[in-house]
Amino acid sequence: MTNKLKITKIKNSGRKITKLLILLGIKEGYLLVRNVYGMVEHPTMTFNRIYRKKDYSQTILIFGIPIGLWLAWVFVLLISRIFIFGRLHFGFWAKVSFLGSTLITSIVFLLLTYCFYLVWKKGRRGSESS
Repeated sequence: MTNKLKITKIKNSGRKITKLLILLGIKEGYLLVRNVYGMVEHPTMTFNRIYRKKDYSQTILIFGIPIGLWLAWVFVLLISRIFIFGRLHFGFWAKVSFLGSTLITSIVFLLLTYCFYLVWKKGRRGSESS
């Protein structure tokens, strides 16, 4: 094989991989938006659908939302403190916003865990009776 043929083959492979990654990203993004909307409207039905399909990537994404939001807020607090004060100085409102974001994300995470537990328990009962 000549070098030009190898380079052309590598470029074509790169294009195919890029195309597949873009399509996979669009699909997962659509499913994530659909499942988040479903969580707001009817959480147990949405978890039931995810549980039946054994879609672990969507489960990780759904449970990752509160964790990601909390980490993003911690990052914003740390960066803003460093840029404003030049050191990590946390005032009253920074502490209150940290505790508030921790409380809200914990409640959301526990609610998601409870809904998932209900679906898992119902699925186990259904499989034992069969």
